Amino acid sequence: MANVAKLLYSTVEECFLQNLEADASPLTVARKKIRDHLRAAFAAASKDYFGRVITPKFFTQGSFAYKTMNEPAWPPEQQKDMDDGCYLPLSFVRGARPSQAAQLFFDFVDTALIELARIEGWTHVGTKDTCVRLLISADSHVDVPLYAIPDSEFVAMRDHALKANMEVGARTKPDTWEALPSNAVLLAHRQEDWMESDPRKIRAWFLDAVELYGEPLRRDCRYMKAWRDHHELESYKVSSILLMACVFEAYEAIGGIYLPSREDERFLQVIERIPAKLRGAVYNPREPSEDLNRIPVADRDKVVRAAQTLANRMREIVKHCNDEREAVDAMITLLGTRVPDRVDLVSVAIAAVATVAATPKRQVEAPAVGRSSSG
Repeated sequence: MANVAKLLYSTVEECFLQNLEADASPLTVARKKIRDHLRAAFAAASKDYFGRVITPKFFTQGSFAYKTMNEPAWPPEQQKDMDDGCYLPLSFVRGARPSQAAQLFFDFVDTALIELARIEGWTHVGTKDTCVRLLISADSHVDVPLYAIPDSEFVAMRDHALKANMEVGARTKPDTWEALPSNAVLLAHRQEDWMESDPRKIRAWFLDAVELYGEPLRRDCRYMKAWRDHHELESYKVSSILLMACVFEAYEAIGGIYLPSREDERFLQVIERIPAKLRGAVYNPREPSEDLNRIPVADRDKVVRAAQTLANRMREIVKHCNDEREAVDAMITLLGTRVPDRVDLVSVAIAAVATVAATPKRQVEAPAVGRSSSG
């Protein structure tokens, strides 16, 4: 039985978590430039576009806000990203029909950020349906989704302290404002005009979950994201929020007081529950009608098998492996080269050491899903 806890996490040694840490400073610098440029653009031209001058509000969401950002496993195909929403009051965009207002919002922000990209040497990507994307380096981009928010909340909104908890319903594509809820946050969409979407709910849920279960929950989410990236499962729509919800549901099923304190044993108990969850619906913890599992039906078995391989191999390491070198190699195969190649961080149970000479080595087979030849 191999104890590989220190390979995953340690406060004094090199570890997997440490090697996942991403340098987010270029993203934060870019975020400030984007916000400043958009504020200036709205101050100069919003009256001509929308009928009155207003300053947009901004709200960072996604992995940067959750503190779950990892360094990409396979750059530049995989990238660090920051999502920084741009918010206007609902009354501000109601001057036109919804379809016209969404297009006008995108046109305005696209124009402003194309100019900024030219100044900064970035690349503007205009093909994303739910945001404006700026590639700021070979392995980093900033997404700017566009929102309309009820006026009362816009007045109270602060960049880093949002506490609203509104109800969000099904996605629609009406073309009259009367058909849209007056108390919902709406996300501009290039094809569907407006969608009900409030990213603040997910952020509030996850921060509450970390407060309840502590930093181990955040670490396990990052391990799962790193596993997904190493095996390039994002192409099957294995989203970060889907994995976060699965990890949270596993914690809920195990129960806080029964979670092992040892890093590898806790992670094992969590991932043993993941394959079954990925087979079916995984509901948004703050919007139970929304299924976060967007993995195509045709690909679901493939993803489930990859998750089952992770659980099986991890169980083999923790419960049966009796060789430090074999344990390290197996962990690297499972999670990638950010796992330290350090046999000194692995310990094997005394009983296993006593029998190792008389027992054939158990070979840990490589997972079926791995790095593709295209990368």
